[in-house]
Amino acid sequence: MYKSFFMALLICGTALFAVDASIWKSPANLESPEVQQVMQALSAAETVHGTFTQKRSVVKIKRTFESSGKFEISQKNGITWDMEKPFASKLVISDSGVIQTNADGSKTKMASADNVIFREIATSMRAVLSGNIAVLENRFDLFFLQQKKGWSVGLLPKEKTIRKAIASIVLEGDKDLKKVELVDGEGNILTYEFKQSGK
Repeated sequence: MYKSFFMALLICGTALFAVDASIWKSPANLESPEVQQVMQALSAAETVHGTFTQKRSVVKIKRTFESSGKFEISQKNGITWDMEKPFASKLVISDSGVIQTNADGSKTKMASADNVIFREIATSMRAVLSGNIAVLENRFDLFFLQQKKGWSVGLLPKEKTIRKAIASIVLEGDKDLKKVELVDGEGNILTYEFKQSGK
């Protein structure tokens, strides 16, 4: 069950070598106006939705899988990945747990209390995408890079148990979040590109 849920997160859910390596040489000053502006932009709305394109690169088999669909990020209800292609599947990550809905309508659930890793993944992902500085600072070493094309925020988990699931996260954007790249504990890479349709 643990493995199936973790794979569901990788398939429906968010790379060190794919991003500007200088991000890891730029520790974030959380008091700087640039960082404050980005965090305020990320948390400006209670709900954000739009479309996403995901690429998942699996190191062991040297293959990349692509999928697309709709997303919703709600500070109240959590994160919903509604995948449409290549097959229908929905993943909802909230404080109470993880719910996966398959194409045939069947559902699989795991309560947050049943597994510390999934609880932390849900909490951390919502903090990342809602710009919650307090939660981010508690769980990650933060890095920040401002360039003409936009900003990048790098996150390295502090807890060893979390690093087994998430090695690093990099967010990129301008006035909105445009891209998230995540490296899991085995070196596999998830890249999301977002097009927001409303707040």
